[in-house]
Amino acid sequence: MTGNAPNSPDGRSGTRFGVYELRRLLGRGGMGEVYEAYDTSKDRLVALKLLHRELAADPSFQARFRRESRLTAALNEPHVIPVHDWGEIDGVLYIDMRLVDGHTLRAELAQFGKLEPARAVDIVSQIAAGLDAAHANGLIHRDVKPDNIILTGAGFAYLVDFGIAYSHTDTKITTEGSAIGSYAYMAPERFGIQAPTAAADVYALACVLYQSLTGTTPFNTSSIEHLVNSHLNAPPPRPTLTIPALPPLFDAIIARGMAKDPAQRYATTGDLAREAQQALLTSAQSARTFGLQSTIVSPPSPTMIDQQHHGQMQHYGPPVEARKNRMPIILGAAAAALLLAAGGTTAWVMTRPGTESPIAIAPLSATTPPQPTPLEVDVKTPNLEVLPTADLQTTTSKARSTTTRPSARSGDLGLSKPMTVPSCNGSGIVVLANATDPATYANDIQRYLDMFPGSQYLRTDQSCPSLRQVSDSGTAIYAVFLPSGKSRDEICADVDDAGGDAYGKWLDKSTDPSSFITC
Repeated sequence: MTGNAPNSPDGRSGTRFGVYELRRLLGRGGMGEVYEAYDTSKDRLVALKLLHRELAADPSFQARFRRESRLTAALNEPHVIPVHDWGEIDGVLYIDMRLVDGHTLRAELAQFGKLEPARAVDIVSQIAAGLDAAHANGLIHRDVKPDNIILTGAGFAYLVDFGIAYSHTDTKITTEGSAIGSYAYMAPERFGIQAPTAAADVYALACVLYQSLTGTTPFNTSSIEHLVNSHLNAPPPRPTLTIPALPPLFDAIIARGMAKDPAQRYATTGDLAREAQQALLTSAQSARTFGLQSTIVSPPSPTMIDQQHHGQMQHYGPPVEARKNRMPIILGAAAAALLLAAGGTTAWVMTRPGTESPIAIAPLSATTPPQPTPLEVDVKTPNLEVLPTADLQTTTSKARSTTTRPSARSGDLGLSKPMTVPSCNGSGIVVLANATDPATYANDIQRYLDMFPGSQYLRTDQSCPSLRQVSDSGTAIYAVFLPSGKSRDEICADVDDAGGDAYGKWLDKSTDPSSFITC
């Protein structure tokens, strides 16, 4: 064998391994290396994982590796990465898998922090389908974590590395770095003597869900000792303590999924996923009560923001059934306002060093978090519309200032723009967002004013009777809006230009405040 040495920066790239030509090193981790390889016998590119040579010398690991690779290859589940072949060549165990154009969940979390809830639940639901199929065939993954979840540009999720994770009976050949990466998702019983069951995968998937929702692992520490102690003794963390805007039902879902006693967890990963879907649906239904919706309007130009909770930005607008091509989704205001369609360049950039995933990476733009794909069980995750920048700026350039005048009343938030008190003259406005949390009024409104040049803000109880005067909790409602025209067609055109969940309202003294302009 000629070419690079295995421990060189390029590993074995440029060498031959059996029938495989090793083209490029995709990743290197605690278990081995992954290459883009050309299978000369079948004339195709594959992801080839070569395990460390010491592993082939471990009889218990080698036996389980062969058994579980065979079972994985036999699985007919689309969310399990297809296995083409496996075996041993020159004392090195290998597994030949499909080469996927995508990126790891770990990479997405590193790029964007937490995910919006619908995307997190969507990914977990897809992985749960793969795990349930594996469990039904007697196959336990043992190492469910973001590194082993591959996401395509279209939002399809694959689970990889069945049959590679260690069990407690295997000789421990690993590094501290790779161990802590797995220990962050490891069920308490994994640290004992009992063999892992499907319940361990349920626990790990709950940890993945928690991290996807909050941006941090359940027990965020760099110490293996602290991790082990936390998994054994600390109560499951509550995601709403980190992200208060999350639906409260997620606290109970994580608590059950991460229960110390395996018997107290969900019976299947699918059950966990369905509960998470129901949490989204329940939150959406609660929000629709009295016309409450989350506002989802994209900014005119992508901007990175921090991941802190900035208060409740709510939408008192039309029910979902009446909207044309607008499906609301309940999520944090900061993520909602900045969520754009997944896209950017389609050039292949391979897995970053330090990861083991057998994939090709489509680069993630720093300002374009991917969107969820529709959930197929119980509730469909809606797609978000992308707001065309040019269209929005056209809207703002034709904003009509004749409908408003500066305010001298109390209630002004002291922002870069004074609060506006509209004239109740029968003209219309396009509502972009509402704020109902007194603790964060100023921050929320200023952020949206910055996002939308030409926008203004008002306080509904110091405005026209045609606007809802207070929130369900009795707090004042501040709205960010764009002035519009006096005809339905003009207003609807501006609503369409704004996109997302923008909606139209009349400014007069007679229109029912619970009504809206149907476009």
